[in-house]
Amino acid sequence: MFDTWFSSGQWPFVTLQNANKGDFEYFYPTSVMETGSDILFFWVVRMVMLGIYVTGRVPFKNVYLNGMVRDKDRQKMSKSKGNVVDPLGVVDQYGADALRMALVFANSPGQDIAFAEDKIIAQRRFTNKIWNASRFVLQQTNDLKQKSDKEVIITKTKADEVILNLLKEASAEITKDIENFQFHEAAQKAYHFFWHSFCDIYIEASKKQIDPPMYVLRESMKLLHPFMPFITEQVYQMLPNKEKDSLMVENWPK
Repeated sequence: MFDTWFSSGQWPFVTLQNANKGDFEYFYPTSVMETGSDILFFWVVRMVMLGIYVTGRVPFKNVYLNGMVRDKDRQKMSKSKGNVVDPLGVVDQYGADALRMALVFANSPGQDIAFAEDKIIAQRRFTNKIWNASRFVLQQTNDLKQKSDKEVIITKTKADEVILNLLKEASAEITKDIENFQFHEAAQKAYHFFWHSFCDIYIEASKKQIDPPMYVLRESMKLLHPFMPFITEQVYQMLPNKEKDSLMVENWPK
């Protein structure tokens, strides 16, 4: 066990020193270390000690402690209790995005997570909402050439003005929440903006003003991408006139 923690304690700098030339100088020290509180001493402390010893610098600036995933009754999962959930089985049934979003959506930092199937089902419905809304917007613009962002942001109707202001506010709030490690707050705001502001109100009001919906759809995919990377990437690849090869390297909304 000592060998395991000793070798893993070198991970932040050894992996970069043996990667591409210049990676260590550019990426070390890193920004965030994410782990569970149960191995804070075994792993994180050793990373700090070995990082300082070998490089003279602390390997990361922040440590984010996630909670432990428990069953719906908040009992620790174990094979002897028979309450273990196979995450790969959940992914096969509901999709990886639904599982990821459900685990983030209602769980504040450091708090244990009560795993319940109804949470996964709710986020599965959300993935369906993203897919159906995206297909609707894309079908309506099938024969149109996407305009530049500067042209799009010139509002045409009151609905255009409202949604662009809401997008600006949501982007600022979600960015602030992510930077402050309030991932559950960021996920909830991205969810509510897309479902309620964009889908329930704006799409219905803007069927003849289709340039802004395409723009807002793209920006929404950026906001949702940290939590639901697979469906958002799929939608992004369907958008016309993309500026990047992948949503992963797109510019974050400002």
